[in-house]
Amino acid sequence: MRVSTGQIQRVMIQSMEQSGADYGKLLQQMATGNRLLKPSDDPLATVRLQGIDKELSALSQYEKNAEQVKSRLGQEETQIDAMKDTLLRLRDMTVQAGNGAYSQADRQALTQEMESLKDTLLSLANGRNEEGHYLFSGSKTDTPAIVEDPPGTFTYQGDDYQRQVAIANGVTIAANDSAEKLLGNTLQEVHDFIHVLKTESGDISAQVGKMLTAMDTGIGNVTRTLTDLGGRINGLEQVVAAHGEMQVFGQGLHNDLSALDYGEAAMNMQQMLLALQSTQQAYVNVNKLSLFTQI
Repeated sequence: MRVSTGQIQRVMIQSMEQSGADYGKLLQQMATGNRLLKPSDDPLATVRLQGIDKELSALSQYEKNAEQVKSRLGQEETQIDAMKDTLLRLRDMTVQAGNGAYSQADRQALTQEMESLKDTLLSLANGRNEEGHYLFSGSKTDTPAIVEDPPGTFTYQGDDYQRQVAIANGVTIAANDSAEKLLGNTLQEVHDFIHVLKTESGDISAQVGKMLTAMDTGIGNVTRTLTDLGGRINGLEQVVAAHGEMQVFGQGLHNDLSALDYGEAAMNMQQMLLALQSTQQAYVNVNKLSLFTQI
């Protein structure tokens, strides 16, 4: 079979066009640092990369959730620790008020600080985060947890909802605690006991006993919550650390599949240039061929 000069030229042109396209693709790969410019470059690797990207995105969201919950629980911990100190001081003062040698005037002298401590407890129960949301109102984050209305009557306005936040695949953590669980009827007990100190002149041992029970209950509640909070915060720190390690591992896999090997790319570029130059020279030589050159 005869092969005409025109056919040879077409083959060479096609070869040069393909070599030029391959060279252009290599330049684009080197410019972006990506081995895969389109899914068809490596379909199997593309599918794996899509799965890795999905996992990395989920890890990033879980890590963000964990950091947000950790910050919120840290704010709670500060408020609740202050509640504990306040309750301990109130208990000490209750024991002091129960001293049988105290006169009514001595008891009344204690009430000014106790009033201040009561106000502190109310303020702590209605603590807010940096966004202005109430920490201890359950799901009613725009509503103060406890109000005094009418004066002398304390009412919990929140609910007992405890928000669960996903921090890993299939793992959630409680992101809030309610003032009702922490203080219950404690503020009312403090208010009523202050009233006793201001008005009663006789034996108040029964009222002192009731107040001590209320204080012990409140101290027990906040202590248990602090212990639970500490466990949750420690768990969150471990989860965040684990997510960081998994992200590094996942990103490494991603790079192994998608990143361009610049050393190999440089060698390929040199080989492509040599092949393209050879094809171009051959094309020039073919174009020079004619019957007259053979005479």
